[in-house]
Amino acid sequence: MNILHLITSINKGGAENHLTCLTRGQVIKKNKIFIIFLKGDSYWKKYYSKLGIKTINLECFGNGIIGILKRVFFLKKIFIKFDIDIVHAHLPHMEFYGWLAVLLSNKKVKFIISKHVDNDFIGGSNYKNSSVIASFINYIMSKRANKIISISKAVKKYFSESFFKIKTNKIKVIYYGIDDYYIKLLSNRKNNINLPKNKFIFGAIGRLVKQKNFELIIQSYKIFLEKSSLNSLLVIAGSGSEEKNLKELAKKIGIKDRIIWLGNVDKIGNILKQIDVFCMNSKFEGLGLVMLESMAFSKPIIAPNISAIPEVVKDNVNGILVKKNNLNAYSKAMLKMSKKNYRKKLSKKCEIILKKKFSFDKMINETQKVYLD
Repeated sequence: MNILHLITSINKGGAENHLTCLTRGQVIKKNKIFIIFLKGDSYWKKYYSKLGIKTINLECFGNGIIGILKRVFFLKKIFIKFDIDIVHAHLPHMEFYGWLAVLLSNKKVKFIISKHVDNDFIGGSNYKNSSVIASFINYIMSKRANKIISISKAVKKYFSESFFKIKTNKIKVIYYGIDDYYIKLLSNRKNNINLPKNKFIFGAIGRLVKQKNFELIIQSYKIFLEKSSLNSLLVIAGSGSEEKNLKELAKKIGIKDRIIWLGNVDKIGNILKQIDVFCMNSKFEGLGLVMLESMAFSKPIIAPNISAIPEVVKDNVNGILVKKNNLNAYSKAMLKMSKKNYRKKLSKKCEIILKKKFSFDKMINETQKVYLD
């Protein structure tokens, strides 16, 4: 098959990193893969080039109505030029471009949409939202789609219960899957990040945006410090619009010296190797690829009991689930995780759950079946 993936960017990110695994598996299956993206720094371009995958950036077409039309007609030409069989769209912007190009095209192609988050495009990364307008647009695009792939049961539930419901029989849940090859990509042999070895380390990784709610992790760590004599640190990797506010919060509550800010980190495996516990506190989450990455390094997880997180974290099995927005519950989980034997028990389950539920081969095979249906 000739498969065209459409995605907003090929920078680092959950959906973007997932696509690197999906396309590699599809190349192994002898498919011809093309990727068209809208913007960004093209972080994964060299990786795709090594796999023999052609990538095309649509940023050159400019903005406004004229830019939109140019992109749509360019996509139509690509369908024919590369004899595309499958158009697989990821993330809202490219869902729209894919839908419109497929709708206007004379070439028959299958149109697949992957939904990566249980939120609409109006809320974005700022707040949980479910608007009538966004629901209607999603519904219209889903009518033309042959199938909707949902990365979790929570995402399926969100779109099948929105104002304009997408029929459940049109949505197929396929979890992200990672393998040893991907895990190796997360680390450098020469690690340029050296965290203190004599300290107990909580680690948090992600975009510093409202969705990720890092402020609660910082405030919970403050309570942990008041109740624990353990020599510890909180390490935060990432950047974003909330970075300044978060640093000011740490300073205000008097723990700025107990937090290491790493900014954007190219190889997060170099961090995950060195931390003791992974902390997440998203307000909503389609699945949370970074949790799978932390499990690959046998790190137990503290996370809120919301969205798709309970599909990844099993309470007292590979992590601790806490009530959302509850400082007391989160800080108690931190205290519990400071017990070495308890932490070891959870760590052992991480690899088992990862291989059984989030299998690379399973993801590739199930996606291939969707294409062939």
